[in-house]
Amino acid sequence: MLATGFALIELLAIGAALHAVMTTRTSQGAIAWSIALITFPFLTLPLYVVFGRNKFDGYIDARRTGDRALERIAPRLRLDEIRPICAPISAEEGHLEALQRLGEVPFLCGNDVQLLIDGAATFDSIFAGIERAESYVLVQFFIIRDDATGRALQQRLVDKLHQGVRVFLLYDAIGSHGLGTQYLEDLRQAGAEVRAFMSSAARVRRFQVNFRNHRKIVVVDGKQAWIGGHNVGDEYLGKHPTLSPWRDTHVQIAGPATLAAQLAFSEDWFWAAQQVLPDLRWQPHASAANQRVLVLPMGPADPLDSCELHFVQAIAAARSRVWIVSPYFVPDASVISALQLAVLRGVDVRVLLPDRPD
Repeated sequence: MLATGFALIELLAIGAALHAVMTTRTSQGAIAWSIALITFPFLTLPLYVVFGRNKFDGYIDARRTGDRALERIAPRLRLDEIRPICAPISAEEGHLEALQRLGEVPFLCGNDVQLLIDGAATFDSIFAGIERAESYVLVQFFIIRDDATGRALQQRLVDKLHQGVRVFLLYDAIGSHGLGTQYLEDLRQAGAEVRAFMSSAARVRRFQVNFRNHRKIVVVDGKQAWIGGHNVGDEYLGKHPTLSPWRDTHVQIAGPATLAAQLAFSEDWFWAAQQVLPDLRWQPHASAANQRVLVLPMGPADPLDSCELHFVQAIAAARSRVWIVSPYFVPDASVISALQLAVLRGVDVRVLLPDRPD
């Protein structure tokens, strides 16, 4: 009986290895899974069942169906009123056309972009923006903690709710697993709409924990947006002893590109709540700074591998320098090749990584 069980596990592992070869997105991943499944079937097979499936059990099809349901929103970003502020692309900037086609909207003129280089600058800017809100605030983070920073965000949202401003909060169910129910209940009682992002609404697919939503987006009145790397927690302000100092970057956008961030939030909200956000502002508000901006949301439901194509194209187009800062740097073969070619062209290539992983 025991031998039969061993044989069955080995057969299942071989089948899983064949499945990995046919469905894994990259050749490196397919080889790694196949070798591990055949060499260590008892250890690797459960891991593959949880983490190895590339299709997310229909997530991609479901997400695309949801996006089509939002077509009544997306066309508003392509109306005649936005065309005059689309940034023209010259013949010398042909590489930008490829990046533009990967996104939902084109490069847009009329933006004012501010780089926020640490947690203090980021949260000061976000909190000030929330305090200026007149109509609505959209908030999305992978991690929200119930600490001093999280409560500072909560209090500002509650204050705006009491002033009649609508608040929509979206958090990742796994990333914010430590967030207490009281924190969320206080927001709901004040009038906020709160939803958790999960990989699937069907509980039978709960083990697909490898798909998460890492977006960090704040939008105020459709006029200003904040996107970047900071989550909501004291450690992002350098207050965690073992992780301090913390280095991360955020960007504040004022202008038409805000609408692209708003669209990304709307798509995620529809997935989490099965609800179209009501009465958002979609009229572009141009800034005198007139900076050109492309907001490019990416995810596994994209028809193309947008993330990889974006980085490869950007690196290939570099003329003088490529400086990369990343907390998790695991480039695939195409990105490595693009960086190698950039070095051979004489481009200044630098990669900055954390000294201590979080």
